Amino acid sequence: MAIEFLSIMVFTFALALLVLGAVTWWIERGRKQMLGALMMGSALVIAGAYAFLGSRFAIVVFGRLIITVDLPRLMATAMVYTIGVLLGFGLAGGVFLWISGRMVEPTRLERRLATFVVIVLLVALAISIIAVRLSH
Repeated sequence: MAIEFLSIMVFTFALALLVLGAVTWWIERGRKQMLGALMMGSALVIAGAYAFLGSRFAIVVFGRLIITVDLPRLMATAMVYTIGVLLGFGLAGGVFLWISGRMVEPTRLERRLATFVVIVLLVALAISIIAVRLSH
């Protein structure tokens, strides 16, 4: 159980570092933009090195697997949980901002982005429902 928790923590950290690095690279200019690229590179190195420890290449190098869990399945589970938690917090935060009157008028880009996210979520929900129906 501890190795699963550690794996989820490492991969979620790497995923968050990659996303935040991309946002930093996109928003900032100059030296700070380079720091965003460095964050993205660090995330890829961390995830790659950890995935290497659970791959067949680790057997060649170390003579055994260092991490003995199904990393793709575990990471899929971790991503689903992370996205679920972030969406839950986001929805609660949106309701709070709406009720408290602190909601800022969104720009056209923000409205389009929100529409895109909602459409993607609806498509994902439809695909999930179809997959559940087909699996029974």
